Amino acid sequence: MQTEQSLSQPFTQFTSITNHRAQPYLLRFGDTLIRCAQWIHLIEPLAILAGWLLTFSLSAFAQAPAGGIFGSDQQVGNAIREGIKWGRNLLFLMGIIFVGWAVLNYGTEKPATKQLIAAIGCFAFGGIVALVFSISQGNAVNFDTGFGN
Repeated sequence: MQTEQSLSQPFTQFTSITNHRAQPYLLRFGDTLIRCAQWIHLIEPLAILAGWLLTFSLSAFAQAPAGGIFGSDQQVGNAIREGIKWGRNLLFLMGIIFVGWAVLNYGTEKPATKQLIAAIGCFAFGGIVALVFSISQGNAVNFDTGFGN
């Protein structure tokens, strides 16, 4: 069985490109772009490593004259509390978004279980983060077992 392709021109993966009436400089330009992409692909790990080394070495020069990298203990504590507060707010916001997504999926008769589980997880973990934030502020956290009695 022979294909319809003539025997004088063997099949290559670039046959469809070379059979068009493209100008030779366009073909050379495309070939040059492919070779550049191959070189970039080879050099990419070295470029990333060099970028990391440059970034880490520059951060060492940013230290205060006393040698303190993060400043005083109070600044570190304030930064951690602020990060916990933002994380808590983000978790509650994501919980609300997941509940809305689950309601939308349930209304359109699509599976909504994963979104509900994600919403429960966001609210539960957000509650734990809120508890940690409250403790970090120095507030007392009471556990009321009387249910209002």
